[in-house]
Amino acid sequence: MKSRHIMVLIAMCGLAAASIGVTVNTAGVFYAPVAEDLGIGRGSVALAITILTMISALVGIAIPKILNEKNLKIMMIIAAVMMVGSTFGYTICNAIWQIYAFSVIRGIGTGIISFVTITMIINYWFLAKHGLFTSLCMAFSGVPGVVLSPIFAKVIATDGWRQGFVWVAIATLICILPSIVFPISIRPETKGIQPYGYEEFMKAKEEGKVLKLTGTNAVFNFANPKFILAVLVTVCASVVSAVPQHFPGYATSIGFAAEVGALMLSVSMACNIISKLAAGVMTDRMGSYKTFMCMTIINIIAIALLLFFRSPIALYAGAGMFAPTFATGAVGIAM
Repeated sequence: MKSRHIMVLIAMCGLAAASIGVTVNTAGVFYAPVAEDLGIGRGSVALAITILTMISALVGIAIPKILNEKNLKIMMIIAAVMMVGSTFGYTICNAIWQIYAFSVIRGIGTGIISFVTITMIINYWFLAKHGLFTSLCMAFSGVPGVVLSPIFAKVIATDGWRQGFVWVAIATLICILPSIVFPISIRPETKGIQPYGYEEFMKAKEEGKVLKLTGTNAVFNFANPKFILAVLVTVCASVVSAVPQHFPGYATSIGFAAEVGALMLSVSMACNIISKLAAGVMTDRMGSYKTFMCMTIINIIAIALLLFFRSPIALYAGAGMFAPTFATGAVGIAM
């Protein structure tokens, strides 16, 4: 593996950490303090993240048409300005509608650097061990939830939620910087090098081990039932992956201390990293379908633990076993 491949990998890990890790996976620590300060319900605050992710998804649809080699760096800079600027904007908000407005801007920036961009670049740069490298990048979306959430929570406790968002903005910028500074491109051929695993891929192609669409199968059809089903599964996986952000509130609602809910979230974020790495390795070895089914079964067991058992140990186990939902949405769908 050449240094350019490593730089691309680092940059994509940074984008995953910024777009999902810092932006979404640390949001849970802000719900209660913001709601209390503004005198509204936590659901109203959580709606800001819903708006952000919806806008991000809409932008993601357009990314393959918009993003190209000439504007890649410009788009990264625009995303950084929008995400960092809007996060700073939260600090001056005194009403929830203002937070919603900044969330729209933040969502546009997030959509530029999120899953679509990351998987598109990874697909071009890495032909061998594709599942492993995709899962490695997506695993970094869980790192901020484990490392930064406690830091943000401490800042909020001592200096307030507004100062907490200042630190969120700084963390976002740091994560995006590699994609701006490093000499990356969408395709490796632009830089005069071959994708990682090119020789191995070409050999497999010559042996007929690479699937090639021909005839009517090569023409994409939005009305294809399989595509519609894939979209529905993707939407469901994305919705379910937002559940862990509500673990703190769920724990207190069933009579446990806030610390139990906070630890549930931390356990889930830690297992998030492990599950994504495991999903990548499993996909390379046993295929995406079997991996997807294994992750789904684990998720079902997790839901049963969370719903029907009322002990901290069961809640922690359920939170940890719920983590494969992140792998299902981020790695499984991409595979």
